[in-house]
Amino acid sequence: MLSNPVTHILYITFNRLYYTEKTLPVLLDSCDYPFMVRIVDNGSTDGTVEYLKSLNHSRIEQIIYNKKNRGLIKPTKDFWKESNAELVGKIDNDILVPKNWVKKLIDAHLKIPQLGVCGYCHFRKEDYNKVVVSQKVEGINGVYIRRQPWIGGNYLIKSHHIKNIPGYTQSWKFLKKRIFHGFTKYQKKLSKKGLIHGYLCDKKKNLLLWEHIDDPRNEHYQLNPNYANRIIDENIVEWLKQDTKQLLEDY
Repeated sequence: MLSNPVTHILYITFNRLYYTEKTLPVLLDSCDYPFMVRIVDNGSTDGTVEYLKSLNHSRIEQIIYNKKNRGLIKPTKDFWKESNAELVGKIDNDILVPKNWVKKLIDAHLKIPQLGVCGYCHFRKEDYNKVVVSQKVEGINGVYIRRQPWIGGNYLIKSHHIKNIPGYTQSWKFLKKRIFHGFTKYQKKLSKKGLIHGYLCDKKKNLLLWEHIDDPRNEHYQLNPNYANRIIDENIVEWLKQDTKQLLEDY
């Protein structure tokens, strides 16, 4: 891989304009490194399409407007197939990225040939034991990684891995009544092929973090109206805490 690899990022929207207006401008201006962003809208009806059409930024490679919600897998696989980048990734519209995140992940991929899906961590500091997590951080070729069997859906990966190892498909449960996005299952497959997944850390073994604004404790949080009658903020927080402990401490 070249020392300055071509890098493309996928950003998918479906309504929730209030998040896109917060996170997309930050993403586009987050790093001097010349990465490009492809935006895919999945049939939004809340003003997101009009907002995207108003944008004029040199980092936007393309904006695709789907007439219906095509989910995550189909747009992602199309993006992987069509991109000529050496590194590809995805950032969700509820993630605020920090400055220079792209360059740090690129450097990790350059130093670790077998690095697979790598990203920052979307959990909150107060939800995990820093000492426990730091004890599980590995140093590999000068890069510090909290190795995991899988991470969340915000990441960077070498494109030749996904082109050489197919298998990213939907997962079904309960007689096909519930659809799971199969990225976790796909990452497990990549792991069996020898790839390393994980959350990037600094030299002091501290996790590098995204800001996950779809968390009730975040100042930008707004409850998705589709869930308003079925879920409360306290339940969301409890689930996030359980996920954090299970993935970062218990694994």
